[in-house]
Amino acid sequence: MSQFYSHLLEALIFVLPSYIANATPVVSVKLIGRSTPLDMGLHAWDNRRVLGDGKTIEGLISGVTVGTLIGLSIYSLMDVFRSILEPFVLSIGAMVGDILGSFIKRRIGIERGKPLPIMDQLGFLLSSLFFSYVIYGLPRWVRLDILIILLIITFFLHIATNYIAYLLRLKDRPY
Repeated sequence: MSQFYSHLLEALIFVLPSYIANATPVVSVKLIGRSTPLDMGLHAWDNRRVLGDGKTIEGLISGVTVGTLIGLSIYSLMDVFRSILEPFVLSIGAMVGDILGSFIKRRIGIERGKPLPIMDQLGFLLSSLFFSYVIYGLPRWVRLDILIILLIITFFLHIATNYIAYLLRLKDRPY
C-alpha cells in the first residue's frame, strides 16, 4: 500500500472517535427517551435561544462517552493515538464543534434543524482536530492532500449518514 493510502487510512481511523461522538446523540436521545436542553432554555443577548432544544445534556454525555470508548478500543489494537486520552480529546472536540455550530446558527437566525452547509458537515471534525492539535500537535498522517481528502470524505459521509438516520426515523429531516 502506498504511503498516501496508508496515511489516509490512518487519518480515517484517527478521526473515528470524532465521527462516533458526533453521531451518537441522534441515537442515544431516541433510546433514552428524554432530552434535557444543554442551554436549559436560556436566551442570549439577541433574545434567541443560546443553543435550542437540539443540543442536550444526554447527547453531550453519550457522544463523549461512546466516542471515547470506541477510541480506547482502537488504542488497544493500533498505534494511531499519541495518548490514551487522545480519543477523549477528539470526542470532546467534536461535541464542542457541534455545539459551537448550533450557537453560531442561532446567532445568525437559523432555526433548529435548518441547515448551514459546510458548518454542519465539517464543524465537528475541524474542532476535534483543533483540540487534538492544541494538546498533542500534528498527527503523523497530516499532509495537505490527506487533510483535503479527509474533509471531502467527511462532508459526503455526513450527508449520507444523516439521510440514513432520516430513513430510520432517527431524525426528522434528511440533513
